[in-house]
Amino acid sequence: MDTALQLKVWITVWLVAGNALLALWSLFLYWRQRAPGPLFFQALVFFQLLIGAQVVLGIFLFAGGLPTNSGHLMYGVLNAALAAGRVLGHTRLVGAGAQGMLWHGLLSLLAIALVARSLVTAAS
Repeated sequence: MDTALQLKVWITVWLVAGNALLALWSLFLYWRQRAPGPLFFQALVFFQLLIGAQVVLGIFLFAGGLPTNSGHLMYGVLNAALAAGRVLGHTRLVGAGAQGMLWHGLLSLLAIALVARSLVTAAS
């Protein structure tokens, strides 16, 4: 149980750092008026898979008896929904040109905010 909790903490750190990287990368691509390459999508998918790992670990910890609150569960669901939407909406956002990259950046910042809020609700 302690190992799963530590892993969840490390994944959280990677999620914040990774989404910050995606936000900066999106802003750079917007500024240069360039479309993202395949590496951007691969990084996007990787960080969204980390959200999936967070959800699975959270369910494991909850099933193992670790107490939580409804707010933390809600933010877990919102994080998972945002992750799915970001991957499924990638092609459409790329097709929108530079504006799509701004949306990618905004969604990365939203993901950071949701992860941060999840941390706050986990501690309470």
